[in-house]
Amino acid sequence: MHINVIVYIRVSTADQESGLETQKDVIEKRLKEIGYRHLLKTFVDEDISGDSHVEQRPAYKELLAYIAEYNKNNAGDPIREIWVQTRDRISREVDMLGYASVVLRSLGVEIRATEESDETLVTRIYDILGEEELKKYRQKRMYGIKRRINENKIMSRPPVGYKILDGKLMVDEEWRPRIIEIFQMFEDNVTMSTISTKHEIPRSSLAYMRKNPIYRTGEYYWKGKVVYNVEPMLKEGDVKIRDEEDFYS
Repeated sequence: MHINVIVYIRVSTADQESGLETQKDVIEKRLKEIGYRHLLKTFVDEDISGDSHVEQRPAYKELLAYIAEYNKNNAGDPIREIWVQTRDRISREVDMLGYASVVLRSLGVEIRATEESDETLVTRIYDILGEEELKKYRQKRMYGIKRRINENKIMSRPPVGYKILDGKLMVDEEWRPRIIEIFQMFEDNVTMSTISTKHEIPRSSLAYMRKNPIYRTGEYYWKGKVVYNVEPMLKEGDVKIRDEEDFYS
């Protein structure tokens, strides 16, 4: 029986006694001492201040994505711990450390440090401050989303055949003939496998395209609601509607 763990190391330009190799050696020594730990991967952020927002650090962002993907694919044996030399390697700010703790816990992962207190009161304080920081982060994010909606700017990856210009969704004219052909193939009941092979588009993407109203009406949906309209890819008459008898004649 083992516990899957990952290691996070942050080194700032001011670090002298807690450099990369020092942190790595201390953590690996501690893991051997307690045993039953399976180290999967080590993530290192160099020249990063402890005052920076955790989600603005390249390696830490990669770490979060790695945990989410790994635990999704290994539900029976997930990552359970992230090890650091000291908790201030995550952040020197208590509210940011709490925020990181809450986010990681939502992924099923606990922060463990080689030098740490087992006092539950201290941990709970981190949690409370982290929850408040998470609320503020979500509120700021929602303000940004609403602003982008008001400016008709896209909030996610553009649908196949569209592109982003100055933050706004536009038809990619080079794609229009292909999209018309694809929708004609939908209308002609051509198999998804055939369409996927010809146009080198995954079947999952084709299924999403088929039900996305943006191609026919220009309606852009977010969270199940139409938030604005753009130019539809398909114009009237582009796709010939087949009668049922066409397939039996």
